[in-house]
Amino acid sequence: MSGPKTSRYVLTEEQRKRIAEQQRIIRETQIAQKKCDNLLRKCSSQISDIDEIIEDLKILCTESGKGIEELHSLKTEKSEAAKLIVKNNSGSLESLNKENQRLEMLLRRIQQLKLNGRNVTRRIGLDYQQELSDIMSGGFNLSFAGLGKDQKIKDNPFVVKINKALAGVEDIELTPELEEKFSVLRKRADEIKNLDFLENFCSMQVYPFVHDCEFYRDHIDEFEELLAHYSFLTAEVGEPEKFFTFSEENIGKLQSEISRLNQIMMSQKEQEYISTAVDEAMIEMGYELIGEKTVTKKNGKKFRNGLYTLEEGTAVNVTFSDSGQISMELGALDILDRVPTEAEAAELAKDMHAFCSDYAALEKKLAEKGITTNRISILPPSEEYAQIFNTSDYDLKRQVDTYKKRRKKAAAGKQLYKEG
Repeated sequence: MSGPKTSRYVLTEEQRKRIAEQQRIIRETQIAQKKCDNLLRKCSSQISDIDEIIEDLKILCTESGKGIEELHSLKTEKSEAAKLIVKNNSGSLESLNKENQRLEMLLRRIQQLKLNGRNVTRRIGLDYQQELSDIMSGGFNLSFAGLGKDQKIKDNPFVVKINKALAGVEDIELTPELEEKFSVLRKRADEIKNLDFLENFCSMQVYPFVHDCEFYRDHIDEFEELLAHYSFLTAEVGEPEKFFTFSEENIGKLQSEISRLNQIMMSQKEQEYISTAVDEAMIEMGYELIGEKTVTKKNGKKFRNGLYTLEEGTAVNVTFSDSGQISMELGALDILDRVPTEAEAAELAKDMHAFCSDYAALEKKLAEKGITTNRISILPPSEEYAQIFNTSDYDLKRQVDTYKKRRKKAAAGKQLYKEG
């Protein structure tokens, strides 16, 4: 029964759920921390934008004598909001989630403050003089310069629709890609020479742009969370991280990648747990881990070998495959590759019988740790399975006696006993 043994070790459903829950907490904590850092960065960036608006508004107030009260209010509210941009060093998932809720509310408050400041600046600028167009250029404004400055152009139903559509997404922080799209939109609007083209421009140019902005606004948080989840998983499984820009297509790709990587990670974590559990069980039974080695086959499969000894000179070689298959073989220790002598093979066969009860105890201990065993090949004790493990192939944790040295010590002990 205790010749070479090969089994597949799998987790019970309960243990698998426990590992999955542990990984969920680790993953969500890291994602929440990244989200916290990202929100802090966004809040700081928005405050910098408000500072620029304040400088523009100062110019208008100085030259027009208007908006002084609004300027003071904007500066006061900005200072109050800026004081709230502080990092919470607590790393628990619960505290991070609460902190992120606070920062999300703060970001919305700062964004609204920025929008209000931009609107005030634009309104005062329009009331003051047209030549300050550089200051008023913020926001989603289309001049339709090619159509002239007739009031009836502003009252045109399609111009009204366009302005209304753009006003609906004015508070969105655009990506560089959307900024470029809007630059193209502005240019095309200025190239229009005939009012008859406005309907087509509205439906074919403005509405698609507005849709892209709304999609960005509604899905950027989802995208950033998926990206953080994806980044976490690539680091966990050891795969290189691909670069993804925001798009509807890439949201779908990220979801697929996350599903694939999560399966790989869970398989890895399960095998790590099983490997650690076997190590712990062997040590609990009195075995000592004296050496390890890792082997990678040509097909890419990896194997970890652990050498456990209970009595000097002999050891159990445990081979862990990345598929969950574990093999155990008992053998003698030496510092070179060789086959055992007939006498050694006979003694090792006796050791195989002794390991029989230990193997049964090992399976019981693993069951207590939530691991079940599916036996693949259990061979009986036999001299033909006797073998020598070359300790030179392992990274040894300490010096160990060879089988020959052990036998010499045993023989010397018997001789002394006889002489006494």
